[in-house]
Amino acid sequence: MARTTTPAKPYTDLTTRAAVGRLMSPGGGTGVIDFWAPWCAPCRALAPHFEAVAAQHAGDDPAVRFYKVDTEAHPELAAAFNIRSIPTMVLVHDGEVLDVVVGALDARRLAAKVDWLRSRARGDGFWARLVGRKPAPVTPAGDEVEPPRRA
Repeated sequence: MARTTTPAKPYTDLTTRAAVGRLMSPGGGTGVIDFWAPWCAPCRALAPHFEAVAAQHAGDDPAVRFYKVDTEAHPELAAAFNIRSIPTMVLVHDGEVLDVVVGALDARRLAAKVDWLRSRARGDGFWARLVGRKPAPVTPAGDEVEPPRRA
């Protein structure tokens, strides 16, 4: 009889305050946290989309990690983020909450959110997102470069 192996989950279950503390500390990286419950129908509908997007973004640079918090099993973790409704996804970077999405998303909309989060993690600002490129670097005050003189 052949043994079948279950593929590894493309996300990590957050179950302790210490794990959340590491994620939410400066330098904690970039992540998407899905707050869900087993009895929640929209949460169950979101789950395959969440897993598909997490698998699709495995190995990205900059890395975006995906997490799930079972609010029934770990209500204290949901309370730490002031979660009032599920499903709720929290997008974080280096200890800062950048966005919160309440309600289920399909894979396309979730992937767009992850792409936005990755751009923020790379340091792309508003200008880069608006026109598709980064502005020219600005020299620090006091190091002004004189414009070329016309002959």
